[in-house]
Amino acid sequence: MIETGACTRQLVVILVEVTKYDEDGYLIQFYKGVLPCNTLAAMWSLTESAFASPELAGIKCRVLAFNERTMRGGVNASKVMEEYSAPDTRVVVCLVGVQTNMFPRAREVALEFKSLGATVLMGGFHISGSITMLHDGSGESKIPCPHIMPPECADLLERGVVLFHGEAEGIWHEALRDIVRGEPKPLYRGGRPALVAAPLPEYPSDYFEGFFGRMHTLDTGRGCPFTCSFCTIINVQGHDPRYRTVDTIVRRVRRACGEERTPFFFFTDDNFARNPRWKEILQGLIQLRAEGLSFRFMVEADLVAWKIPHFVELLARAGCNQVFMGVETVRQETLNATRKRQNKVREYADMCALHHEFGIACHAGYILGFPNDTPQTIAEDVDVLKELGFDQVSFFMLTPLPGSEDHIRQYVAGIPMDEDLNNYDSFQPVTDHPRMSRSEWQEAYNRAWRQFYTARQMSAALRRISRDEYWGMFRNFLWYRWSAIVEDVHPMLAGFVRHKHFASRRPSAPKMSRMEHTIRELWRFVRYVGLGFREFFVLQRVYFASCTLGLAADGHEPWEDRFRRWRRDVRHSRWFRRTFGRAAHREWLNAFWKRYARLEWELLLPHRWVWHLKAFSCATTEVVYAIRFSTVVLLQLRRRGRNMGYPGLQ
Repeated sequence: MIETGACTRQLVVILVEVTKYDEDGYLIQFYKGVLPCNTLAAMWSLTESAFASPELAGIKCRVLAFNERTMRGGVNASKVMEEYSAPDTRVVVCLVGVQTNMFPRAREVALEFKSLGATVLMGGFHISGSITMLHDGSGESKIPCPHIMPPECADLLERGVVLFHGEAEGIWHEALRDIVRGEPKPLYRGGRPALVAAPLPEYPSDYFEGFFGRMHTLDTGRGCPFTCSFCTIINVQGHDPRYRTVDTIVRRVRRACGEERTPFFFFTDDNFARNPRWKEILQGLIQLRAEGLSFRFMVEADLVAWKIPHFVELLARAGCNQVFMGVETVRQETLNATRKRQNKVREYADMCALHHEFGIACHAGYILGFPNDTPQTIAEDVDVLKELGFDQVSFFMLTPLPGSEDHIRQYVAGIPMDEDLNNYDSFQPVTDHPRMSRSEWQEAYNRAWRQFYTARQMSAALRRISRDEYWGMFRNFLWYRWSAIVEDVHPMLAGFVRHKHFASRRPSAPKMSRMEHTIRELWRFVRYVGLGFREFFVLQRVYFASCTLGLAADGHEPWEDRFRRWRRDVRHSRWFRRTFGRAAHREWLNAFWKRYARLEWELLLPHRWVWHLKAFSCATTEVVYAIRFSTVVLLQLRRRGRNMGYPGLQ
């Protein structure tokens, strides 16, 4: 029993992944999430490991996790404390992975739990990056540092919230020991520990119940050697990357294959190609595939990695189906100004072609709002991205994120920046642009999503990839279009079917009556239905333009092939082929409906009866197309459910 253990017999650690507020003050929450939080998984593993340490011997320990993005109304502090607090129980609430845009929500949750008697800790990129750049200094003499504690951090320290700077490996068990003793430090510094012996990220068993699919995250390394001025990672995780062992990574993938049919991994380190053991990792994964195990993964890599001999080839052989690349811009002068000179725009097309040759999709991270950008140049650059062959793009606005060199320079220079940290999500402007108004900048950003994710572009990307990866990419397009165009939320924050809980609106948001809230929600539902129909037809067009075979990834004959065999001896008319056969596509159908609508009052004239007959045949085609497309999608969802072990989808 540790000191003062007679007073504390039980330790309950509650990990909370908070969300952020939208512009109307609602928490951004969804019925089904998409992207999991690797930090929560890492803290879950570290907490379970700490429970087994000598520092907590004799204490009954329990860990819980809450993900606010998939909870209606967010975490209920009163209910949680009522259930778990007791005279002999120490409740520790940890707000994990808090980014700048999540800080206002995290602060409210922290103070609420604190007022109810919990010990509250907060960590994440905002706290670590802000303290590094504003208080400690980056270590580079050319980068200014005022050596002050960030005001929002100082406020939490004064209110008794414990802050965590850096990474928790190596010190988390000591922090819990101090808390149980009743002697927590106000600020813990975890630094940048080695990862060789660190436990792997593990999600709670019920974590993915609120998600559309399952994605394992695994940080095979941390840190980045480059010096991009807009980046916070290099000032939080450092320039000197640290790595996990090859055997640890391979064993983790092997275990996942024993739990699921075809698990999917996201190796979250920022530059897999700079891992000195990348070849051994890929060779280990290739050996797993040679044993008959099936899995897929995606990595992040710089835009020079494709030149490393056999790198792309080994990625493909190991099961990689997508590489996320920090493209940032297609203008070389802008890359040079941001110290990302390693990117060579003239080589982008060859790079994409090589990845496509090996069946790997190219996903670009792209920043809008560099000093020379205008609405016109942004539109031109999006067209260039399509011409170069990028399959998927995640757009961001240039934002001086606390923890980056850009932010500290603007802070010291006194350049105006938004005071509301909730806005620092890289999806809305927080500073003035020299060549665009904020509204022009926002409209150019919104238009970029619509301009890139067109039916033509998505169809072209789907035709480039392999048969086995078709439906994975199709799901990505569904997710990205729905998030950016229907939900008006960045895909990396979004999911499916938005919740807007009236009682959990931001306290500082403009007052709204329940009646007004109800009317807005009814209108949002009507809009949902209308946009849902539109997206159904857009994706249906993409499907028929890229593939009409159903593409059964498990090797079974697609149902449409079976149907074709049944009617192979039937003489086809053009309408029959377009409606039921390989010639199916929406272009002729859309053209007919446009022509039909333009006739307007002429349709009432007797000699126009033939148009009504054509309309009936086209309406029949619409029904058949809807059935064909819906059937294929449902079959893929069922197959996806079986692969991931979801009984509800089997």
